[in-house]
Amino acid sequence: MLPENRPNALQVAAICLASVLALGPWTVWKSAEASAAGVQLAQYYPYGPPPPGYYRPPPGPPPCNAYGSPLRGAARGAAGGAVIGAIAGDAGRGAAIGAGIGLLGGAIRNSNARANGYCY
Repeated sequence: MLPENRPNALQVAAICLASVLALGPWTVWKSAEASAAGVQLAQYYPYGPPPPGYYRPPPGPPPCNAYGSPLRGAARGAAGGAVIGAIAGDAGRGAAIGAGIGLLGGAIRNSNARANGYCY
């Protein structure tokens, strides 16, 4: 039987300490270099809330059909389900399952967009 060649904890700690000391100045130097370039922060509007209409494009929000409709979701789900079902062996069953899931997904997407004010 061959003896195991496992390093002891002191060797592992020494290797980790050497790697930290070797890589430490490099990371500090790179972070100092990045901070010297200046930090860029997103500033949306100075001193208080933005004026009305600041976040929306001038024509206003799009109609809710742009975010998805239940029928479009069902069609997309049926197409994807048919492909997965064809791989599994029954494309019709996969299309039916995909259409049901896509119908629910399209309805949820549409209602969430309407409730959150992303469309009218």
